[in-house]
Amino acid sequence: MTNKRELDKLRRRFGEFERVSFEFRSISPHFGAWVQKLTKRRGEIILVVPRGKGRVLLHTKPHYPDSVFRLPTGGIHPRETALDAAQREGFEEIGFKPKKLELLGVLDNVFWLPDQKLVYPSFVFQTEKYTGEPSPTDPDEEISGFRDADMLELETMAILMTSLPAAWKDWGRFRAAPHTWLVNRQRT
Repeated sequence: MTNKRELDKLRRRFGEFERVSFEFRSISPHFGAWVQKLTKRRGEIILVVPRGKGRVLLHTKPHYPDSVFRLPTGGIHPRETALDAAQREGFEEIGFKPKKLELLGVLDNVFWLPDQKLVYPSFVFQTEKYTGEPSPTDPDEEISGFRDADMLELETMAILMTSLPAAWKDWGRFRAAPHTWLVNRQRT
């Protein structure tokens, strides 16, 4: 659950930001177990890293299904602010220390498990344009590749993630949601 005090502090710093909820129902037991581990963290950040010409940075990991690239994300530590997490994750996942961050929105991911409802916030931050070569600094990240994507490619990636096979179906829907939200935000 998002902390009202933190949200108020973010509003004072960044101004108003979009707040959206995504609901995930009919979750498989395997994904439900993963969600329960995930939600032990207080939330995550999603980084939108502009690369120029309307493109943003995506990454992949060796255990992802073939051809799946997504926006970089990272967990928020218990006593860490979302803003501090965004700066830390930029360095750990990309090797980039953003000087400027803009809060685009907070996405409340609502997971309906058979016996409980879990809410997991994603704080979406955009950095300044980064043209350097991405290079993770945290060896535990297991990032195996990067690519730049324009909004059409980002939308195509979201469609790919929502159509992944059964073992990845729920994860794909969860990870596609911020891609679709970002594409729709850019259109308005």
